[in-house]
Amino acid sequence: MNELTVTCVFVQGEYPYTPDYVTRLRAMVTRWSDRPFRFVCLTDRPWLFTDVDTITVQRWPNCFAYWTKLELFNPVRQWPGRVLYLDLDTLIVAPLRSILDMPAPFAITHDPGRPGQKTIDRFGRKIVRRFNSSVMVFDGGTHTDLYTDWTPMAAHRLSGDQDYLAERLQGAVGMPRAWFPRLSEVTGPPFGDAKVILSKHPKNHIALERFPWFESYWSAA
Repeated sequence: MNELTVTCVFVQGEYPYTPDYVTRLRAMVTRWSDRPFRFVCLTDRPWLFTDVDTITVQRWPNCFAYWTKLELFNPVRQWPGRVLYLDLDTLIVAPLRSILDMPAPFAITHDPGRPGQKTIDRFGRKIVRRFNSSVMVFDGGTHTDLYTDWTPMAAHRLSGDQDYLAERLQGAVGMPRAWFPRLSEVTGPPFGDAKVILSKHPKNHIALERFPWFESYWSAA
């Protein structure tokens, strides 16, 4: 069986994430993974973690923190085997096997646009509605060009990293949207086909107070 690395990004940014988000994410992966893995956090504050493997990165200057996610594709990483990336504001609610075993060198959440949705964000940047980059799985060494070809102009022109991925990865495999509902789309278990809930609004620490069922999933393995 190929090696598996599970990774996340924790850098100073626009959202109030805490180290607890990282340790809870690792616990959820432990609960729902059917195979051994190495958990690694890419962070600009490695001193905050004493029992989590870290790789030191810097937030990319003059752009939103989520662009730092492209550090996953930095050729120096040399990830062995398979890599699963998860945003910090995700909630795993089912086994990860289907995601890990996607028959593709790179797969990402399919998230097509709907009629009437905005194509320009509030800063005048282009929105390309095709993917959501909250969950990605790929073979180590795949698409290093996403890092090497990036320039600051991309952050000025595009709304975010997932818009950049949408433009660059024309042949990418999109994982079923039903696997990744928004928190606003669910009312609690059972979750149907859902594998990972995207807690965009509200974030996990607030959802923990609002929804009684949330704690049993966002907790230690």
